[in-house]
Amino acid sequence: MTTHLPLIVDLDGTLLRTDTLVENFAAAIFARPARTAICCLRLYEGRPAFKRRLAADVELDIEALPVREDLLEFLQHQRQTGRQVHLVTATDQRIADRIAAHFDVFDSATGTSTEVNLKGANKQAYLRERFPEGYVYAGDSRADLKVWQDADAIILAGASPGTTRAAGRLGKPVERSFENEALTTRVWRKALRLHQWAKNLLVFAPLLLSGLYYDPAAILAAITAFFALGLVASGTYLLNDLADLPADRRHRSKRLRPMATGALPVWIGMIAAPALILAGLLLGLFVNLALVVALAAYLATTLSYSFGLKRKPVVDVMILAALFTLRLLIGVAAIGAAVSFWLLSFSMFFFLSLSMAKRHVEIAAAEPGTRLNGRGYTAEDGPFSLGVGLSSGMAAIVILCLYVTEDAMPVLRYSEPGFLWVVPVVIGSWVLRIWLLAHRGELDDDPVAFAVGDRISLALGVVLAVAFAAASFL
Repeated sequence: MTTHLPLIVDLDGTLLRTDTLVENFAAAIFARPARTAICCLRLYEGRPAFKRRLAADVELDIEALPVREDLLEFLQHQRQTGRQVHLVTATDQRIADRIAAHFDVFDSATGTSTEVNLKGANKQAYLRERFPEGYVYAGDSRADLKVWQDADAIILAGASPGTTRAAGRLGKPVERSFENEALTTRVWRKALRLHQWAKNLLVFAPLLLSGLYYDPAAILAAITAFFALGLVASGTYLLNDLADLPADRRHRSKRLRPMATGALPVWIGMIAAPALILAGLLLGLFVNLALVVALAAYLATTLSYSFGLKRKPVVDVMILAALFTLRLLIGVAAIGAAVSFWLLSFSMFFFLSLSMAKRHVEIAAAEPGTRLNGRGYTAEDGPFSLGVGLSSGMAAIVILCLYVTEDAMPVLRYSEPGFLWVVPVVIGSWVLRIWLLAHRGELDDDPVAFAVGDRISLALGVVLAVAFAAASFL
């Protein structure tokens, strides 16, 4: 039995479902991009100095980091039985000290110093000298194989199948094993927000309103634009999650996002985000250069949102409304249609209302006297968000009515334009229902995502489609 031996625990990927160095690097990129770039250029000073600089530049929200709860419970139980538990990690000593102080389960905490990167062979040598009578080591990576060679027993925590097999070949007893959540297609679907691709259906609106739905080339261009925008949007969702990790982990629903929970490693998100964006822009080149320019405008706008504008009250919802309007312009660019200022005006007011509804839900859920985490609003801004959101929604309906009266009917663009009066009635009813639910606290954070799964919203969408078809073809 090895349960009398000291228990040595690694931090990154073991106790935590994330890597603090990667978290530090991601946070530093968004907080101080220029300084982080200079820091990377000075890697010649060595990894310990690099870790120390990042730890000094950005203070991680230790309390919100995703923890391997089953391992933590095991450590607490072992400590209660009198077993020594030590944290020995390659992360910077400052972070190791903060982790140990927060969890209060370790007899000591040792991390990377300014001279030695406490990983692999260095950690093996340190533990051999400090615990000559033996120890049990809990780790997760192939770098830990060196340590397990000297350990009296192994604890696997979040190890990959390959690492698990390699550890088994060492011939050491496995005291405990704690599994990782598999990186499944379900995790990817959630991380890439594939359900949010429903918003990208707006690229087909110019195709329908311009009457080009009979043109195969225009249809193909619109479909290509839809998938190109989807790739770019999913890449920006990942970037937004990276920028918002600390706030998301303290949010009542966003804390369940894959990167916030550690189900999707942050380093994978940092690679996948630019790869998806580049793939979307390259796909746009198969249509025309105007589409690439429109996609680039969408990308620049959403990046400005992620890198700071989302923290500016009012500006944040205006940016969100602009992103919806840019989806329409992407559809226009793809098929080469004329820009409809009626459509753009309606879009800005309509999506400003929906974006404010999203904020109103968050404001209503906040504790009195508090500020929304990562936002510029306070719990007392409820009346403001309600007034701006409802008035914007009604302004959108007025624009629709003016469009039907001043544009659709006089130019005889539709064979039976009278059916278009159904549109402002249905959309107006839906907006009022959204705001009623938001004010009652019964609305999902995102009205668009709510609509996709809401039977009444889907039924109203069918009514809109029938009304438009009747106006166009009867």
